[in-house]
Amino acid sequence: MIKALILYTQFFTRIPIPIGIDEPIEKMRHGIHWFTLFGFLIGGLEALIYYGLSFLFPVPLAFFIILLVDAMITGGFHLDALADMADGLFSSRKKERMLEIMKDSRIGSNGVLALIFYYGTLLLIVQSFAQIITPKLGVLLVISFSLIGKTGISLLFYKMKYAGSTQGLGTTFLNVPTVCVLGAQLFSIVILYVFFGLAGLLGYLGVFLVGLLYKRMVYQKVAGLNGDTLGAYGCISQVVFLAIYFATRGFLT
Repeated sequence: MIKALILYTQFFTRIPIPIGIDEPIEKMRHGIHWFTLFGFLIGGLEALIYYGLSFLFPVPLAFFIILLVDAMITGGFHLDALADMADGLFSSRKKERMLEIMKDSRIGSNGVLALIFYYGTLLLIVQSFAQIITPKLGVLLVISFSLIGKTGISLLFYKMKYAGSTQGLGTTFLNVPTVCVLGAQLFSIVILYVFFGLAGLLGYLGVFLVGLLYKRMVYQKVAGLNGDTLGAYGCISQVVFLAIYFATRGFLT
């Protein structure tokens, strides 16, 4: 467990951990059942910061600062993937050209729009429900925000096919054992239920169903997943969960 968490921290964040681990790819692949725990821990770190901010700033501003903090901690890892995915898949080009566009380090108009819609939707949801977000609920939301991102990504690892012939970062997560994917999902389901009750479970169900549709769409366009399409769903799943949670909590509490 510890080795997998160290590797995920080294891979997905800018937190310096100068520890070398043998066979890192295999340990990351077979440690996926700890992937959502990793998201939980990163979310916990950000939640501590949010808790302090909640006494200094209004809820929307505190959440906005946390989004900036998250970008600094992760280096915008999944944000870059979201932009690249949007540039590639919505370019109306052939499969090979879509994959080339995703590998291009430059950001296009579709990528910019994707980031605007991502941040805009998140902040609009928080602004709309700011009056009911207590410091405690805010802390739980920040923790689950990182958790659900890793939950959505790990869903896509199930029987994943890699898009393209070039060996990229996404190949690290090929052939992830099914039991590891299930373990990651189970951890997330338990946490979301403890935090949010039935509304949390409905939020997870939404992430699961949208994930199936998203995976199908990507397969139709480029016949598989790569690092960008995987990381992008981490961002998409956060929006889906937050929207469904706030849409249903009033009926279930």
